[in-house]
Amino acid sequence: MKTFAIILSAGNSTRFGGTTKKQFYLLKGKPVLYYSLKSFNEAKAIDEIVLVTAKEDIEKVKQFVLENNFNRVKLVVSGGDTRQQSVKNGLDAIKESNGIVLIHDAARPLVDEEIINNLIKALDNADGATPALKVFDTIVKANNNELVSYENRDELYRIQTPQAFKLDVIKLAHETFLGENATDDSHLVKQLQKKVVIINGEEKLRKITKLEDTDALEAYIEKNEQLQN
Repeated sequence: MKTFAIILSAGNSTRFGGTTKKQFYLLKGKPVLYYSLKSFNEAKAIDEIVLVTAKEDIEKVKQFVLENNFNRVKLVVSGGDTRQQSVKNGLDAIKESNGIVLIHDAARPLVDEEIINNLIKALDNADGATPALKVFDTIVKANNNELVSYENRDELYRIQTPQAFKLDVIKLAHETFLGENATDDSHLVKQLQKKVVIINGEEKLRKITKLEDTDALEAYIEKNEQLQN
């Protein structure tokens, strides 16, 4: 039984700003995409990687994969108009029906092997697993800028990726809820009434949305380089 990774790098980066898509933005001299590809390519538990990118970037990304010897990348496929469609395109490229798949946003570049292994282990007793961080701020609901209610922060978490799933379950979820424009795969699995568990997330798994988000990630990379020297 194989363990696959789907890495999503098909976004158009409308909120990022500038003329460079965030997956190609240089983070300490390397494109953002480089970091998550390197981590999954080196992770012993991962057998094959499917990389999903924009149609116009496919040849560029294939060349990038070859230049960096990311040999576990077996397929580079075109993304869709939404994140959900891009995930489904990646799942459709995997012909096996059984196994494990981790789905990851390239915009969260600092994934490590420990998170990957912990997610896979969590599937021993679940259909899906996701890293998450507790929410410590006070959270409210508002309508037209008027405060409506307070949420119980003891029950609230910030979901991250990668997320891990039994392959047959996540394929069924995407087939069943096709077109919902879901931004989170674990939500689709929960809609099937399947068990999804949380593991401890990490602050360094933060997502790059705006250009200023890169500052903190560059600090993490620099700190890690100092520890290794």
